[in-house]
Amino acid sequence: MIDIKHLKTIATLKETGSLVNTARELFLTQSALSHQIKDLENKLDCQLFERKTQPVRFTPQGMLLLELANEVLPRVEATKCRLKESLNQPISNLRLSVECHACFHWLLPTIKEFNNFWPDIKVDYERGFSYDAIPDLMNDELDLVLTSDIREPDQLEYAHLFDFKLKLIVAPDHELAKKAYVTALDLKNETIISYPIPRERQDIFKHFIQNARFDGTLKTVDQGLLIFQLVSAGMGVAALPDWLVTPYESQGLIKSIPLGALGLTRPMYLAMKKNMKDNPVYRHFLNTCKLNNGR
Repeated sequence: MIDIKHLKTIATLKETGSLVNTARELFLTQSALSHQIKDLENKLDCQLFERKTQPVRFTPQGMLLLELANEVLPRVEATKCRLKESLNQPISNLRLSVECHACFHWLLPTIKEFNNFWPDIKVDYERGFSYDAIPDLMNDELDLVLTSDIREPDQLEYAHLFDFKLKLIVAPDHELAKKAYVTALDLKNETIISYPIPRERQDIFKHFIQNARFDGTLKTVDQGLLIFQLVSAGMGVAALPDWLVTPYESQGLIKSIPLGALGLTRPMYLAMKKNMKDNPVYRHFLNTCKLNNGR
């Protein structure tokens, strides 16, 4: 009754947020997609999502089917990968580096899930964080890099994983906490707390403050927890991904504010050599990242 194509459609609809984008992603006409969904709803005798919502809002029955898709599709992909891998040169090690400190929040569970399917493949992330790992990837010292910045696109493949919002976090009693959003001018004299990354590579400077005047202080710390503690104590502000901010804000420890009226959205990519983009092991790691990114 429920086919793999139905699960893939539901998962893609969740990822893209609209019927138009889903049809494009699945190489279907909108008419064919609508017919497929209506046929499935008739078979299941229930409505899967609310029409005319943007992004698509699933019904409770649709959420159940989405949970099934998230459980089944990675297993199907893994089996397909194993079948193809049996015909190719086996991979025993994936050397990974990360250009985003906060990614470890969802990356470690991703690696664990990947290894449940590929127990004989070691994901080597001993190098951990590097603010500039792309040269090592190009020199064959790494296999995969998580990054938000595209460099050397002629030589490397950048697979888009997801987009995320960068939020400014402040203490609940900070004077900026009452603002609907902040501007670059609001940060002119602030102490900005960040991971130890060169200023020119930090999103808040590169994509938000940019050429605006900044007379404040940049303070770097190694631990994410320490950043939240310092901000909560009123010792500075910080810009962090939404997935990392939400648990602390729900406890009332900090207040998050959009960067600019529209917010600051940044992409996350998995970079690899172009000749590896169709490798089944790489593709499975990529798909696992997409399903486990803290959303």
